[in-house]
Amino acid sequence: MLSIARLILVVLFVLFGISGTQTIWAQEFSNVSRMEQSLENMSAQMEEVVERLTMMNDRFGALKQVQEITVYLFVIVFMMGLAFVIFGFYIGQEQKLSLFTKRLYLVSFLALVIPVTIIIIRYMANTLLSGGINDPILPVAFILLIPVATSYILMIVKYRHEAPRSQ
Repeated sequence: MLSIARLILVVLFVLFGISGTQTIWAQEFSNVSRMEQSLENMSAQMEEVVERLTMMNDRFGALKQVQEITVYLFVIVFMMGLAFVIFGFYIGQEQKLSLFTKRLYLVSFLALVIPVTIIIIRYMANTLLSGGINDPILPVAFILLIPVATSYILMIVKYRHEAPRSQ
């Protein structure tokens, strides 16, 4: 009797154990498929975030370039304006100036014009060498060469005009 009871218990345990195991496996499989779907959704969301961050990085890079160009243009315009003011003072007072003051005016004028020339030529060379022929600032750089070249021409003409008087 005892052995029949044990046998019934073993049979019941095995039957309930197998059906319970199947239920557990089915639940685990559904959990795994839900986790896979969740991971796929997260992966798609991460791809969207990466695309957005890449787009923002490109925009910030363009904004940085615009800021650099704005600063260069401001410096160029300011220095060229100051150079022409100094040149105007020099021409207006040249009869009253001592040789030292004339040289001081010339040195200060050239100290303003030479860095501007270097900035413009460096920008143009870098842009042309990098293949940026369609850069919208490139024509501005070429236009800015006009006052720079004019300042050099004015200084040469003034020097040659003044040289015969000195002798």
